[in-house]
Amino acid sequence: MNQLSLKPTAAAPNWSIYTGAAGHYQATRPDYPSACPEWILEELPPSAETRLAVDVGCGTGIFTRRIADAFDKADRILGIEPNDDMRAQAMLASETPSNITYIPGSSEALPVDANSAILVTAASAAHWFDLPKFYSEAARVLRSDGAVAIVQNKRRWWDSPFLDAYEQFHERFVPGYRRGTFPDRFGGFAAETFVNDLAKHDQFRGVRQSSWDWNRSLSKAEFKTLSLSTSHTRRALAGNGESVVMKALDDLLDLFSGTEGHVDVPYVTEVTMAKRLPLRT
Repeated sequence: MNQLSLKPTAAAPNWSIYTGAAGHYQATRPDYPSACPEWILEELPPSAETRLAVDVGCGTGIFTRRIADAFDKADRILGIEPNDDMRAQAMLASETPSNITYIPGSSEALPVDANSAILVTAASAAHWFDLPKFYSEAARVLRSDGAVAIVQNKRRWWDSPFLDAYEQFHERFVPGYRRGTFPDRFGGFAAETFVNDLAKHDQFRGVRQSSWDWNRSLSKAEFKTLSLSTSHTRRALAGNGESVVMKALDDLLDLFSGTEGHVDVPYVTEVTMAKRLPLRT
């Protein structure tokens, strides 16, 4: 198993914990309902010009490809990902469409020209960011008619005895974790604050939200691979040992898997969106 640095430092920033996990991530991480990028696109003004959409912290490009599917083929889609393994996996999975480009970069210093993008997104990534810097950078690169959209996939543990028990598993083995929180850039866990942040920000307006419930079924092996791609389980392994943690996970899956050896995993995809205030002239 790869040696992990679970506390972010200048030498090992928070995204480094996904080094070595990109294959697991791409294979089992949840997709996003097509209705999500379609709803985002409906909130943007029509344009006859080629548009630029920027997906920040794009990982293996799961949501980047959804954005590309929703936009016109003539539009440009830019995926920004600091982790080399994740970005390489994104390129492998995104041979088509050809309008996606992946580059290295940071959410706090976007390698994008000012006033150039119609959309900046962050899907299942923004909780890792230095959010004040990200919001400022998003405002800088957005056109005056552009918008920022933060997307989160959440397991609906409140609708599932299995996921309720899975939350208890993480609460048992991961110090500081409690359900409803996300890992942050400081190495701890915190509740999300996107709505309040954007509502109070002096460069954004008109905060809107939408959500979509959906379900997936995974084999026990697939769910284990999914779990091993998460920072939560990787922290649990580092702090408690592989044999103890994996036995507890196996016992959990044995208890809740059906006769065909699958578990149902209900999700909700939530998006928080705000429009850029008109640029001052």
